Amino acid sequence: MVEIDGIIYYVEYAFYNLSSEIPMDPFDSVLSAMQLQSSLFVRMRAHAPWAMSFDSGGQARLIVIAKGRGWFTQVGHPPVVVEEGDCLIIKQGVMGILGDAPDRVAVPCWQIADHVTGETVSFGGDGEACEFFSTLFTFDHAAGEPLSALLPDVVHVAMAKSDAGRMVSILEQIGKEEAQASLGGSYVVGRLLDVLFIQAIRSWASSEGNMPEGWLAGLTHRQLAQTLHRIHADLAHPWTLEQLARDVGMSRSTFAVLFKSVVGVPPLTYITTWRIYRAKLILAAGHSISAAAAQTGYGTDIALSRAFKAATGVAPGQRRRERRGVDRPVPSGDRSRAPVRHPVPADL
Repeated sequence: MVEIDGIIYYVEYAFYNLSSEIPMDPFDSVLSAMQLQSSLFVRMRAHAPWAMSFDSGGQARLIVIAKGRGWFTQVGHPPVVVEEGDCLIIKQGVMGILGDAPDRVAVPCWQIADHVTGETVSFGGDGEACEFFSTLFTFDHAAGEPLSALLPDVVHVAMAKSDAGRMVSILEQIGKEEAQASLGGSYVVGRLLDVLFIQAIRSWASSEGNMPEGWLAGLTHRQLAQTLHRIHADLAHPWTLEQLARDVGMSRSTFAVLFKSVVGVPPLTYITTWRIYRAKLILAAGHSISAAAAQTGYGTDIALSRAFKAATGVAPGQRRRERRGVDRPVPSGDRSRAPVRHPVPADL
């Protein structure tokens, strides 16, 4: 438990909420705003022949293969092999089949899992075994837009043995926390889920053939990483192309070409996009348009409204009213109020 405690302490230290005065890089701020929460956790042991179908619906899914191997097929795509140590992050609304072979007749997940929390669900035949963890998780989709836009529907990560072992240990700890009515259990689960998600994205972004795109690419670029950190540390600053280029010792034209080639958009367009994203979060939190304008560098309601509508197609006031009617996740600083155990959904 010492290692787990250390991980929780690190994440707790790193992920301040949006009102914190301590600057955060884009990945930190997006993950913090997403407010990941586990809604269901199950450990499964399948014996060949077996196949399980699922539809995550409005929730995302994390699957980690702990032992053995299998085949994963996203509906409409060719099957891929998943082996011990592999991790799948599956976006909401994606239908898929996991089995010991790609041509099995699949059984709906909800028919298999009669135990949800703290139990290992065994199913299938009497052949070779595959053991895996599956957890559904929820998050604020509006807050997760910048990251979701860069990720495929299914993130398939083949992790190093040490990383895979660490993820399995954390998943086992999640199972223990959800099986026990311990003080702060749901809060601990939330922190552990943060760690799992970070590790999976890190492994995916650094794996061969999965080079980061957009702002993730900028964060890993030797010449641009510090520029992005400076921008996100003070989005309200009146940044100019001249200042950004001067800070990295380049000419305006050279910097502009490099930035667009790596990040995908011109520097000032990038800044505008993130200012609008930040304004969305401020408005969703119930703050005024004036507060959003002040914190994103627009200064006046009119200036923000003009930029906001140009970027999103709706006025900030309308966006604020729409978000008031959406059930947002429990704030990350109060996960203790979030329910951990739920009935088995229509499709696990």
